[in-house]
Amino acid sequence: HTVVALAGATGSGKSSTFNALTELELSAVGVRRPTTSWATACVWGREGAEELLEWLGIPPRHQVTRDSMLSTVKEDEALRGVVLLDLPDHDSTEVSHHLEVERLINLADMMVWVLDPQKYADAAIHERFLKPLASHRDVMLVVLNHIDTVPEERRAAMLDDVRRLLAADGLDSVPVMAISARYGWGIDDL
Repeated sequence: HTVVALAGATGSGKSSTFNALTELELSAVGVRRPTTSWATACVWGREGAEELLEWLGIPPRHQVTRDSMLSTVKEDEALRGVVLLDLPDHDSTEVSHHLEVERLINLADMMVWVLDPQKYADAAIHERFLKPLASHRDVMLVVLNHIDTVPEERRAAMLDDVRRLLAADGLDSVPVMAISARYGWGIDDL
């Protein structure tokens, strides 16, 4: 199994992205922040994943198997073996959330950093996570979510600015994608 963690700031849309990728409404999405208090895992292909989920410290009540009875569509074979984690907010006011994020990003095989148009340049994510993890650039991906809220003529410039900031962090080779979890834009590519 490959552990893929969705990480980011409050309101960046990690849970919406998680739900869009799983095609299930698993993680709570709302205006109350922080919404995600504990990591949630969705597994494509449960066989052999139990020990991994236990090692990750994901309690059974926060685990869903994608090919379970909850699924309304046929499991995507391309994702078999993926354990997708929806992490709490790295900038939460709750210390336990910070600790959970730091613990799980150190255990993940791949990190998908979910940024949003309002806080993508926030020093908290760049100084605490992105820059220190530059040696892990080969297992990182950055998505700029909520791209639907940005006027079309400003989107390319905003993506260029994200790339500029990542280059300053030593992450110039990390892929950057624009998505809208709300409307499903870019989810298939992700």
